[in-house]
Amino acid sequence: MPDIQLRFHKDMLVLSAPTDVTLSRQGINVARDRQYLNLMEPDVMTDALRLESIAGAQCLVTQTEDITSARLAHARMEGDAKTLAHAAVQIVSELKPQHILAEIGPCGLPLDPSSQASLNENRKQYADAARAFEDERIDAFFLNGFTNLDDLRCALMGVAQVSSAPIFASVIICEPDSAAALREAEAKARAASSSAAGTPDEQVLESISPGAFFQGYELVDADPYGGALVSRAPLAAERWPEAVALMEDQGAAVIGFETPEPAFRAVEYARHAAEITDRPLLAQLRITLDPNARQPAPLKPLEDILDYTPDTMAPAAVKLYGAGVQFLRATGNATPSFTGALAATVFGLDVRS
Repeated sequence: MPDIQLRFHKDMLVLSAPTDVTLSRQGINVARDRQYLNLMEPDVMTDALRLESIAGAQCLVTQTEDITSARLAHARMEGDAKTLAHAAVQIVSELKPQHILAEIGPCGLPLDPSSQASLNENRKQYADAARAFEDERIDAFFLNGFTNLDDLRCALMGVAQVSSAPIFASVIICEPDSAAALREAEAKARAASSSAAGTPDEQVLESISPGAFFQGYELVDADPYGGALVSRAPLAAERWPEAVALMEDQGAAVIGFETPEPAFRAVEYARHAAEITDRPLLAQLRITLDPNARQPAPLKPLEDILDYTPDTMAPAAVKLYGAGVQFLRATGNATPSFTGALAATVFGLDVRS
């Protein structure tokens, strides 16, 4: 497998989108069963990732965002990290991608930055998660979905303690006004799902795909079995420079962000990061439209792209390329068609510095 570091600042590369939407369309409860699919139904996960590979993603991301011990405990899979890591890498390796990224999401444990014990415990979560991949052939770790910079620092330090593999790090960022509007949309969607299903609101929250809403979910109780899954607010956009500096200082090889905001905002974030660091940049565009809804597909100026479709991903990718972004990914309600649009747009391009 090629060393991904040899391609830094050279080829434009696309990461596979999360498989949540593809799996949800098959009636799978992604929030509950993602880990079990890697172990018990690997063919289902392979087929979902195969669509991303066919769409043109050069970098396939393992479906292991829940691999920290705290999140595995919530799924009653304590001690299964190494087994899960092996199964997930085997699934991706079967598709023979150019590169494999091992994803690790936030552990979700409460964190007190003033307590060394709390910091050590969080750091250990990520060190143990990275250690689960020590016998696997991966190109890089992918620390993804972070909104707490102290937590991200612990993650970067923990992974670096046990592995010399390059680290992709990414935070979720959003302007406060956009975040408020999206939280309101999330609440309305949850209420509608609850009403349609005739189930309590909290049960709907536990069963919906985490990819459907940009905030994602995290544990908020020290007891993993008593902890609830709740939305986490994105990092305020004004703290993006601080996040970039932290990721560079802690040795992240690739510095990234994920945002549900319009494309012109994503370009602004990329340009701002390029002024601070010379590390390769990753931009993740979160798709908020219902993938089952009929979507118009007109070509739009960048400033008018408010909701992404496969057609509007192309101009967004071109602008991000111009802003110096090397790695691109569609997330949230993304389907393989979004990945395909990104891959087709940047195929054969070298990064523009």
